[in-house]
Amino acid sequence: MQHRPYWWDAAPRPDLGAPGDLPSKTDAVVIGGGYTGISAARALAQAGASVTVLERATLGAGASTRNGGFVLPGFKLGARALVQKLGAVRARELHEASRTAVRSVERFLEAEAPDSDYRKSGHLLLAAKPAHYADLEREAEVFSKVFRHEMQLVPTARLGEELGAAGYHGALVDPEGGGVNPARLYWALAASARRAGATLLEDVEVQDVHRSAGRFRVRTSRGTLGAEHVVVATDGYTDGVVGALRRRVVPVGSFLIATAPLGASVARALIPRDRVVSDTRHLLSYFRIAADTRMLFGGRVAFGKVRLQEIIKQLTNTMFTLFPRLLGIDVDYYWSGSVGVTMDRLPHAGVRDGMHYALGYNGHGVALAAYLGARLGHAVAGRGDLEPFARLPFRAVPFYFGRPWFLPIVGAW
Repeated sequence: MQHRPYWWDAAPRPDLGAPGDLPSKTDAVVIGGGYTGISAARALAQAGASVTVLERATLGAGASTRNGGFVLPGFKLGARALVQKLGAVRARELHEASRTAVRSVERFLEAEAPDSDYRKSGHLLLAAKPAHYADLEREAEVFSKVFRHEMQLVPTARLGEELGAAGYHGALVDPEGGGVNPARLYWALAASARRAGATLLEDVEVQDVHRSAGRFRVRTSRGTLGAEHVVVATDGYTDGVVGALRRRVVPVGSFLIATAPLGASVARALIPRDRVVSDTRHLLSYFRIAADTRMLFGGRVAFGKVRLQEIIKQLTNTMFTLFPRLLGIDVDYYWSGSVGVTMDRLPHAGVRDGMHYALGYNGHGVALAAYLGARLGHAVAGRGDLEPFARLPFRAVPFYFGRPWFLPIVGAW
């Protein structure tokens, strides 16, 4: 069993060319080299700006190549809660932006990454309890009446058409959801940004950002550079360099395993319509079939500090409980990553202390991060704005200064 993301082998890193040296000055510095940062750099470079991406690890090492590859509209915050929080008009604006994010990723994949294994097969949201199915019925009504987004309810009696597993109580299908090889998406974005002229630097830790007379001085582990603009794109890996943003996004671990290939007939028996699947538990499970028929099974099985091996054991046991047919199958890969969680369970984008940012995807980052990254680049270049996300109040987590001491309490609750 390999301790590395399956995607790293399914979509190896391409040759992006020589990385170059740290420049002494650039029009824009992007902190973070994931979907958001790479997409922002791509948009800025295409607009004619000089842009330098600073990634403290290696390109693609974070959540952008560690996630489950779910391409979904919507947010972690449900439809009814979104309407209750913001009202119908603003909620519809936000939801439509999330649908636009999915369409923008689809257009990019069609044009620049046709080998990404993207399949718009729908998202199946499973009711973990009977009461949850009643909640899904109310959600479907809001989606239809307020968002003009038609969902399909699947009662328990018909769930066998969708899933070769027992223990659930109906489901909701979003036909606009789908799955992608997230590493192929990432490397296609990185290659496109590089072709546009962006400088992509690895193993560069940002140590301090200082603003004076309308310009920024960015001190790094490899020297200092000046810039007119700074873009913060760190999501679940946000550290103390921008302390105000760190207080607003909490890293929560998510964990995945990938089995050995199952074969087409077994894979079809488990998820007949090739949906990407998740459930309604607070510590949710999510799973799908990869292009080579492996079962990818993920979840947030605990809050706070936990031993990775124990989590993988829990995850494997959960998979076997749901799918007894998989008992005895080898698990070839296991890995983890950080999800950026916000107080309101919504993503945020805007300007703080003169720096542009987008982060806090709450596990819905594949489409939203690529989309908001591009929006960031356009905003910095003076070619767009960050609405409707910029109007959302972005509250700090009380008593949080970088160490999420409260996660075990939240988990127990």
